[in-house]
Amino acid sequence: MKKIFLLLLFVCGLQSISAQKDSQARKVLEATEKAFTQGGGVKARFSAENFVNGQSQGKTEGTMMILNQKFQLTTDQVITWFDGKTQWSYLKQNDEVNVSTPSKAELQGMNPYAFLSIYKKGFRYTMQKGSLRGQGVYTVHLTAEKPSDDLQEILLDVSQSNYTPFCIRFRQKNGVWTKIVVRDFKNKQSFKEQDFVFPKEAYPHAEIIDLR
Repeated sequence: MKKIFLLLLFVCGLQSISAQKDSQARKVLEATEKAFTQGGGVKARFSAENFVNGQSQGKTEGTMMILNQKFQLTTDQVITWFDGKTQWSYLKQNDEVNVSTPSKAELQGMNPYAFLSIYKKGFRYTMQKGSLRGQGVYTVHLTAEKPSDDLQEILLDVSQSNYTPFCIRFRQKNGVWTKIVVRDFKNKQSFKEQDFVFPKEAYPHAEIIDLR
């Protein structure tokens, strides 16, 4: 596990400098949550990658639109809509839509917003300063208080200048690490409710598979 941890730090280019007190870490988390939600939605490019025993299991790139718990994620293979309760995943190659009610753990793997309030309950946190993509970052390290929790560890890199997220890495209880890299972050975006619901009329021939 130590090797996996070190590998992920290297991939994200973190250069730790000095440890900070927990109270400072909480201030950074609060400021990041505010930057992510103030005045509307968020739009950004992202890449997501899973690691098992230090080996990449594949990488996905795309764009995200987020408004609180609602989101739309678009990649070359899949478009996903989530309205806060129901999720639709359209598989372009098969022209089919899987309808589901995702679990909390599944949502955390897709929506960076899900991490921004998680520190309020069940986690310890510390902070370090470092650099990423040539900019100063705060890296907040969260660890679960209970070994039985599905989500055991989170590393959140945010800009020192405006508290926007750069990179999120988390480890599940089964040892799988996930890394989400965020680029071209823009907040205060305006979205419609329909942006987070599967537009059935746009895919008239798609097969709908209800997995709920």
